[in-house]
Amino acid sequence: MEQVIIGVDPHKLSATIEVVDRREQMLGSGRFTTDRAGYGAMRKYAKAWPER
Repeated sequence: MEQVIIGVDPHKLSATIEVVDRREQMLGSGRFTTDRAGYGAMRKYAKAWPER
């Protein structure tokens, strides 16, 4: 599996992430709340790319 970079744009009530490959092609993105549930969902989503 190819290594990716996951960038995070944190805000007070949400965090937006984007997943890009080495060619800067977007592979995924998401917006998550900053509470426990949102943090857990973001971690679960990021597990789709183990080489991060």
